[in-house]
Amino acid sequence: MTPAWELFTRWAIWPTALSAALGFVAFAVVLTPTEWFCGRRNGPRRGLRTDLLFWAFTPVVGKACTFAAVTAVVSALMALDGRELDLTSTTGWGPVGRQPLWLQTAAAVVLADFIFYWLHRLFHTSRLWPAHAVHHSPEHLDWLSSMRFHPVNDVVSRVCQAVPLVLLGFAPVAVLCAVPVVVVFIVVTHADVPWTWGPLRHVLVSPVYHHWHHSSEPEALDTNFAGVFVFWDWLFGTKYLPDGRLPAAYGVVGERPPAGFLGLLAYPFRRHTAGHTQPGGEA
Repeated sequence: MTPAWELFTRWAIWPTALSAALGFVAFAVVLTPTEWFCGRRNGPRRGLRTDLLFWAFTPVVGKACTFAAVTAVVSALMALDGRELDLTSTTGWGPVGRQPLWLQTAAAVVLADFIFYWLHRLFHTSRLWPAHAVHHSPEHLDWLSSMRFHPVNDVVSRVCQAVPLVLLGFAPVAVLCAVPVVVVFIVVTHADVPWTWGPLRHVLVSPVYHHWHHSSEPEALDTNFAGVFVFWDWLFGTKYLPDGRLPAAYGVVGERPPAGFLGLLAYPFRRHTAGHTQPGGEA
């Protein structure tokens, strides 16, 4: 294992304050000036302190919670088959595990996004909504708001994505290689830039596409659930990308979550009851 690969696997497997800080700086250097030149900020930037706290919390504490949950579940499943989990292993099992690593990685990205699509819809139409409402709470969307994830949201999503991949036989390293792709899409698609990816706008999720998902405008509610590939929304009838228009309003419809960091962390536990409003207006 080369030093570069060892560093990558350590970053992907276990979060540290240093890796989180380096990631934040890298995105800041690229996306902050890009938003200044290309962005369309409407009014003063609200919620900056909360977003910065989530950038300190989610990549370290939130990721640690997710890592613990995923490894516990996956290790238990593998133990039933007499195997041990080795997150640095390039060896899978079955027909999938015998494929080249690059092909496994590509397939893992596609399958994980398919699973994410349906999980995302579930978060919008079930009692899991309060945990996901934290992510929809910003009323101004840019790259800094991308890390507003409640640990419950992240843990449920990643466990439900990891289990099928393991059962299908993907090599652990193939799954790890998909992590940077997902992280980059999460951050970039929240950026305050009018990018649609041009001819690829109907293939890959763009900032404009994902901004419509966060819009509180009635016609955009419960649309654009895909994280990487637009075709999931096209296939299942949830695609919304009007030509020549950008969202004018963001946030949660109905009862709004708290504005502060601690209030948002507590919100799912205080509001885990039936009857509160979510983006689609369903209880």
